[in-house]
Order: sequence, then C-alpha cells, then structure tokens
Amino acid sequence: MPDWTYQTVFRPILFSLNPEKARGIALGSMGRLSRLPLGRRVIRFMGHMQPDFRLAIERNGFRFSSRVGLGCTFDPKLLATPALSEFGFGFLEIGPIVSDADATAGRVHVDAADETIRFERPLAALTASDAKSRLERNGRIEVPILARIEPCSSDEASTMLDVLGPHVDGFVVPLDYLDAVRPMIGKVAEKHPLVLMSINADDWQDEARKTQCSEAVRDGSVTGIIVGESRADDSSGEIGKPGFDAAVETVRSVRAEIGPEAIVVGSVGVHSPADALDYTDAGADLIQADSGLVFAGPGLPKRINEAILYRLLNTESQPEVPTRIGNQSWCWAMLMGLSMFVGGLMAMIVATTRVVLPYDESMVGLTRVQLAEINDRLLSFMTHDRVTLSGTMLAVGILYVTMAWWGIRRGVHWAQLSVIFSALAGFFSFFSFLGFGYFDPFHAFVTAILFQFLLLTIHSRMPARSAMEAPDLWNDRRWKANQWGQLLFVIHGAVLIVAGTVISTVGMTTVFVPADLEFMRTTVAELTGAHPQLVPLIAHDRATFGGMLIACGVATLLPAIWGFRRGQFWLWWALMLAGNVAYVPTILVHWIVGYDSLHHLLPAYGGLAWLWAGGLASYSYLAGTDQKLETEWAKRLTELKQKG
Repeated sequence: MPDWTYQTVFRPILFSLNPEKARGIALGSMGRLSRLPLGRRVIRFMGHMQPDFRLAIERNGFRFSSRVGLGCTFDPKLLATPALSEFGFGFLEIGPIVSDADATAGRVHVDAADETIRFERPLAALTASDAKSRLERNGRIEVPILARIEPCSSDEASTMLDVLGPHVDGFVVPLDYLDAVRPMIGKVAEKHPLVLMSINADDWQDEARKTQCSEAVRDGSVTGIIVGESRADDSSGEIGKPGFDAAVETVRSVRAEIGPEAIVVGSVGVHSPADALDYTDAGADLIQADSGLVFAGPGLPKRINEAILYRLLNTESQPEVPTRIGNQSWCWAMLMGLSMFVGGLMAMIVATTRVVLPYDESMVGLTRVQLAEINDRLLSFMTHDRVTLSGTMLAVGILYVTMAWWGIRRGVHWAQLSVIFSALAGFFSFFSFLGFGYFDPFHAFVTAILFQFLLLTIHSRMPARSAMEAPDLWNDRRWKANQWGQLLFVIHGAVLIVAGTVISTVGMTTVFVPADLEFMRTTVAELTGAHPQLVPLIAHDRATFGGMLIACGVATLLPAIWGFRRGQFWLWWALMLAGNVAYVPTILVHWIVGYDSLHHLLPAYGGLAWLWAGGLASYSYLAGTDQKLETEWAKRLTELKQKG
C-alpha cells in the first residue's frame, strides 16, 4: 500500500469505515502478504525502502539502520510486524505488554482535521506469552525490536523479561512502571543493553518526576528516554499532531538535562519529514512514528530517511573513490541507451523512406517494388508498423540515457534496477519472432552487442549516493497532487506492459488483427499465397514492437513506483519526452498512411492523454520550483553547519 495508492484510493475508503475495522483490514492484509513465501520480497521490491547504509547510527553499542522507528500504538496486536520491518524503519516497538490483556479493546476515534487518534480504554495490548507466540509465528525480523512492558510488580516484570527476552533486542518501560522493573535492571542489562524509559511532557514539567527521570539515567537504570504522548484523561489515550510542539521542547530540555551520552527519542506527532528533523535538531537521536503512517501514509519512514540523507550529504564531506569510467555501471547503461536511440533514429529513417532493408528483400525473395505489387497498401502497413517500433526504441533510449546520467551515475539504485529489468524484458523479446522462421541477422548482431552492455551494467561498480535533489518536508498540496500523478504513471507503465504482451502474442500467433486486414483489403491466405516468407517478415516487426513496448513499459513503471521524489525534474522530462516521442509519430504515421480508424487509434489517443494527465498532476512536485522548500532547506542546513 504505497503512498500513491494510499492517498488516492485506500485512505478515503479506510477513513469511511469504522476505525477498528479499517485498521484490521489494512494491517491484516499486509500481514498476510508478508507471511507468503515471497511476500516480504514483494514488499521490499515494490517499496524499495531500505535505508542508505550511511543512515545507520550506533548508540550505547547498539546499531540502528536508520533513526526512524515505529511506535507500538500503530500495530499493538502484531498483525503486520514482518511487513512493517520492510518499510525503512531502524527499529520497531511492540506492545504494550501487560500481565492481563482485556479481550476487547476500547473504541478508536479518528479526527482527520486535527490529525489525532483517540483510544478509549482499555487500550489494545498483549500478554507476554501472546507476544512471544506472534513473534515466533512472524519468523525472523531483521529490524531490532523493543518491547514496551507495563508490569505492576517485580514478579510480573521478571515473567515478562524471561518470556520476551530471547525474542526482542531491548525494552521500553513507562515511568509509572519503572519501580517494578528497577530490581531486574541488572539481569536485563546482561543480554539487553537497551532499556529506554518512556515519559511525556507532563512528567517532565513535574519537578519530582523530572528528578526521578534524571536519576534513572545517571544511575544506569535506563539507557535513554522516549518522549511520548501525554495522557488525555483516565478513560482514554491519544496520539497525533496536537502534542508535537510540547514534545519537541521536552526533547530539547531532556537532552540538556541528561547530557549527550544517553539516548533520546522523539515520539509524538511525526507526520512529515520536517517533524522528524525538528526532533533531531532538538537533540533526539531517534524518532518514532505511529499516527503519521495513518495520516501521511506508509511511505513516511522512507521520506524521513531521504530528508536525513540529504542533510548528511550537504553537511558532511563524502570520500571520493576514484575509478576508471569503464568500471562504472552508468557508462554502460548510457551506451546501451545511446545505441537504442541511434537505432531508433535509423529505423525511423528507413521506415519513412524505403521501408524495407536489403536483407528483408533477400529473406523474402522480393524487391520493394514487387512487395508493392502484391498489395498496394502493404508497404504503407509496414511503414506504420516500423515507425511505431522506432518511436518505442527512441523512447527506451531516452529513458535509459537519462536514468544512466541522472540516476545511476549519482548512485540511485532504483535507476539501475529499472534499466536492468527493462533491458532484460527487451532482450527476451528477441526470440519471439523466431517461431515464424525469420532470423534477422542485423537484429541478432545488435542484440549480441547490447547484451554485453547490459552485463557490464549489472557487474560494473555502482557508486554510493553522491547527490540528490532537496526532498520534500511537508505533506503539502504539491505532494498530494503528485500522488495522483504517480498513480497515473504507474497505471500507464502497467498498461504498456500488458499491451506489449498482447502485441507480442499476436505477432507470434495470428500476426494480424481484423482491422489490419481490413486496411490492406486482403486475407492471411492471400498474403501467404503471394510468398511464404511475407507473413514471417511482418510477424518479425510486430513481435519486435511488442517486446520494445514491454521494455518501455518496465522503464516507465519502475521509475514511477520508486523514483517520484520532489525535485526529480530530469525524471519528469524523461518520461514526458519519451512518451511523446513514442505516441506522436505513431499517431501521425497512421494519419499519413490512411490507417486512421478511431477504434484502432483509440489506445494511442488514450495513452497520450493519460501521459499528459499524469504529467500535469506531477509537474509542480517533480519539475516545478518550490521557493518555500528551497528557503527552508537553506535555513536548516545553515543552522546545522553553524552548530558544527
């Protein structure tokens, strides 16, 4: 459920349902997917949310792959823990763990306007044994897990620690329950060096409780403090945006009070990347999100990681690793793209002049003039096929070149994967026309050369991320509009793949659709009777076009899924230029040769309109200038550099 489906389709549906039911549907579906044999790999592939290695942070001898974690209130029943571990989080908090969990939790109320979620008591919780069984069912989780325990006595604390100890990496203890756990701290520290105490802004304002917190850190009872939500009242709990400002100030005060060594976590109202940066600027080592995933979407941790990475790249010097250009993946991807583009230009020139090449005439055993004599519309039909094919080749070349230069060269992993998967789809299509007995020697030669470029793209060096455009900080109008644009581009890429598959199938089987034969005013039998190699020649063009369309669809779909981030102007221009270069010649050649029936051209008209709808929806986010964002980033980076 990425943001481009959550914000556009699923959030309106889920928000219209009872909140408990909506949460059960969302988390249950993610959990079921993650427990399938390849479920986690699907989530990992679709989300592409793994944190950059430079985002890892080590505190008190404990390593987190990123600074952002998930709060326990999001999934208290552990329905989707394996799925959530693939969202880019550096740690997951589970719980609360209690000695006697109520069978039925209180109702949940969602206030979309205030971005607040209110829980009636009793709150959803698990016993230690239930949590253990669910963790065992979920299998190995690579992300560190912290268990929030709420024991009312030392005996309960001992039981919880014994049951959960082998399955978690640390514990979170609310301040109210610290006395019950304190006698067990020595035992816990032997295997779990991470024990955090959870407080709220109200606790810190009370001098007696503030002193208690500070002493717990200084005497080693806990290794850090989580600043969490304040209690709404005795009958309910609340998470969301309203408590954010007070929590940030509390984090700032906690850091000043307990010093730089202890861990501080900000855990209230993280609904945007800017919120996470505000916490780190205030002194937080880590950030927790929970309600933010409900209001902003599942892509929030990835967006936060990108904001932190951008700040790191612009405030810390990055070591340069010298390497020969021939050892770099982007070089070979670009050569492959340039070759596709030049090949597309050559194919366009041939298609609009003599139509067939000498080896075509040799294979068929007929000259261009003789082909025209068989059917006065045959060459026009082949022109339409070959111009369409060349337009697709040009589009693929444009996408490969831009992803190589602006993406792979700068260490963008998704760009490399997009080129690789697209090229593999294109190369496999080489075999699609062989069933008709037409072996195209020139096509085979070019394929062999380009396949070597692909292998070098795969095996050559992929640099670490070295530069990136300023990522978004807020869930503003541009970001929300882009979710629709991204959805349209994803659908566009998927439709191209389906269309390419259909066309390849037609090219390998019937070769023609009824409209083709109507245009040429002939039948398959007549064409076959004119010369046995004539239909294989046309099938070669159709199957090749289908394969190129699949490659173009993959090169559109994957960047649309992974690459839509604020400021990626090059991606917007690449998709729009490639799409127009493919569609416009296709439509024009149909008009020129007279094959202009609305039924036949409707997919091309619809595809071009869909392309522009997606482009217009995403333009301001991907390619437009955002002066407010640039000013804010300049301010934040300057302040960070001044702090040293």
